[in-house]
Amino acid sequence: MKVPAAALVALLLAAACSPSEAHLDGVPTTCCFTYHQRPVPRGLVASVYVTSSRCTQPGVVLVTKKKKELCVDPQAPWVQAHLKHFQTLKN
Repeated sequence: MKVPAAALVALLLAAACSPSEAHLDGVPTTCCFTYHQRPVPRGLVASVYVTSSRCTQPGVVLVTKKKKELCVDPQAPWVQAHLKHFQTLKN
């Protein structure tokens, strides 16, 4: 059975944009290896968290209301705005 090339590309793209679990010192840690490029509207985001400093590159994970996790670049201005918004909600 042949898998259509488009389906394979979609699967690989979804895997590349998802957070990965790294096990350093026996403790599972979410790390980002690629970033979701498009801004995500704040209304779709349920929570955010910063990845561990043990990861090879910095990252922020946006958890959507549908429980999907997206790795995003912590230096992007729209990501900084999301972090600030959710930080003020905690306080």
